[in-house]
Amino acid sequence: MKMKKLFSYCFDKWWLIPLFSASLIGLAFIFDSLWFIIIGLLVLPVAVMYQFAKKGWKIGCLTGITMLSIIALAAFWFFLQLFPSPDRIHRKFSKRYENRIEMQRILGVEVPKFIIVSSEIQHLNGFDSEIKVKCILEFSSLPDDKFYKKLDQICSLPIPKAPNKNSSLFYYGLENIDRCWSKDGNRYVYDRNTDFGDKFLHSQDAYFNFEMERGSKTAVLTYGNY
Repeated sequence: MKMKKLFSYCFDKWWLIPLFSASLIGLAFIFDSLWFIIIGLLVLPVAVMYQFAKKGWKIGCLTGITMLSIIALAAFWFFLQLFPSPDRIHRKFSKRYENRIEMQRILGVEVPKFIIVSSEIQHLNGFDSEIKVKCILEFSSLPDDKFYKKLDQICSLPIPKAPNKNSSLFYYGLENIDRCWSKDGNRYVYDRNTDFGDKFLHSQDAYFNFEMERGSKTAVLTYGNY
């Protein structure tokens, strides 16, 4: 009974459903979610038909005009998805790859807390979906000897004949099974690109490169899409 009263109240006030729908469309812009668009558009035809049937053509037309405005707003959202701005593309990728939890999942090791000193697009070709982002990280404290000892052990692991698809340390490359972590003196590099396992990165044409030097509080992260 309460749900029925709530339903009647929402539709009797002709502006409530359009307001609800417009709010969902607005949330789609904030959270970049298609589901808000779908739900927001689905309730509109029902509201228009109800108003025509119960309130007459004036309120029905008013609801219909409001519906068209909301549909136009949704169309603008779809346009932004098809032709995103550089800032929008940057936010999308940085939200994923500059996140400490996601970074540790990819690297396979726990890294100290850090702040992002800089993050900028160095190359972007939207037509071919090419992007390169360079990010400078600064650790809150120097990684300890235990951290580097673990990296040394990882770098010395033998390359398996068939790596686990859930492995952060080895992956299927273009022609061979490739090692992710490598060491050159005091310089440690994690490199994963064109990963045909397609589990750790956003696509098979993606790349993720992380470089750090022992004794330094900074690291360089480069990621993107070929």
